[in-house]
Amino acid sequence: MRAMLSDAKVLKLSIDAISNMIDEAGIEASDSGLRLRAMDPAHVAMVDFLLPASSFDEYECGSDVVLGVDLDRLNTILKRAGASDAVELIAEGEEPSSLQIVLHGRATRRFSLPLIAAGGEELRVPELSFLAEVEVDPKVLSEAIKSVEIISEHVVLSCDSEAFRISAEGYIDKVEEKAPEGPYNVEIVVPKDEAMSFRCEQPCRSMFSIEYLRDMTKAGDITDIARLSIGNDIPLKLDYPRSLANLSFLLAPCFEE
Repeated sequence: MRAMLSDAKVLKLSIDAISNMIDEAGIEASDSGLRLRAMDPAHVAMVDFLLPASSFDEYECGSDVVLGVDLDRLNTILKRAGASDAVELIAEGEEPSSLQIVLHGRATRRFSLPLIAAGGEELRVPELSFLAEVEVDPKVLSEAIKSVEIISEHVVLSCDSEAFRISAEGYIDKVEEKAPEGPYNVEIVVPKDEAMSFRCEQPCRSMFSIEYLRDMTKAGDITDIARLSIGNDIPLKLDYPRSLANLSFLLAPCFEE
C-alpha cells in the first residue's frame, strides 16, 4: 500500500481528535481507500473515519490489509507535518510489519511506525432513528462546549421546533468566602433560522459527557459543517462531512438521575 496526500490537514486533525479517545485501531486499506472504525476502551464512543482513494494525489493498494496502529504515536508523528507538507504512507508486503510515514517539505523526513496486532470483531454502525438533525458552524459547537465545561462535566443537547440548544447546570468552587456555590446554568441557543440546516420532528433531548465531546470538536477545522443528529436518550451522531473525506462519531448518552 502506498498513498500520497498533498494536504495533510484532514488526516492530522482527524487522527488528533480520534487519538484522544482511542489508543489503538486497525486502519483498513483497500482499493476504495483507508478506513478507521473503532470504539474507545470504555465503549462510550465510536469513530468512523473514511479517506477514499480519490482523496489522495496518488494511491496504490495491491491487496486488502489491516494496519494495526498505535494512534497516539501516529498522532505525534503527523504533528511534525507543516502546513504545506505532503504526507506519504507506505506499508510494504501482504503482511507489513511497519507503516512508513514520509513528510515531504523543504526536507524529507521518514518515520517507521511498528505495527501492532489488529484483532477484534468487525464493528458495525448501529441503525438509529433520530428525531432531529441540525447543521451548525463547527466553531459554534466548539465554543459552546468550552462555555459549558466551566460549570459541568455533562451537557444536554436538545431541540424543538424553534431552536437547537446546548445547556448545563452545575456547581463551581468558591472563589471568595461569600461567593455562592451554585447551581449555575448556561445555555447556548441556535435559532432555527441561524442553523445551516434544521430538522426537528418532535422535541427531544439527551445528555452527554463533556470530556468526549471536547475531544470530538477538535476535528472541527477539517470542514465548515458540524452535523448533529439527536433523539431522546439515544447516542449522538456527530458528522464532519467533507467532499473527499468523512469523519463521524457516535457517543452514548449519560442518564440523568
